[in-house]
Amino acid sequence: MKKEKLNITLELPKKLEKCLDYLETISKKPKEFIIKEALIQYIEDMEDIQELSVLEALEEGKKQKTYTTEELNKRLRL
Repeated sequence: MKKEKLNITLELPKKLEKCLDYLETISKKPKEFIIKEALIQYIEDMEDIQELSVLEALEEGKKQKTYTTEELNKRLRL
């Protein structure tokens, strides 16, 4: 099976471009590799943040009062 690729063109601020040039020089890795690794790390971080948000919401839900069906029926006079 052939891997699909996405080509992206970026306009970077000069300062970021210089940082990328520097990283390329000291790491001896191409800019494409550095950008790809940074993107992978960013996505993983965002997934972690999203997971943490879900866990926090679940924890917050545990702190709230819960009612049984019987209690709800009594409160709603059903």
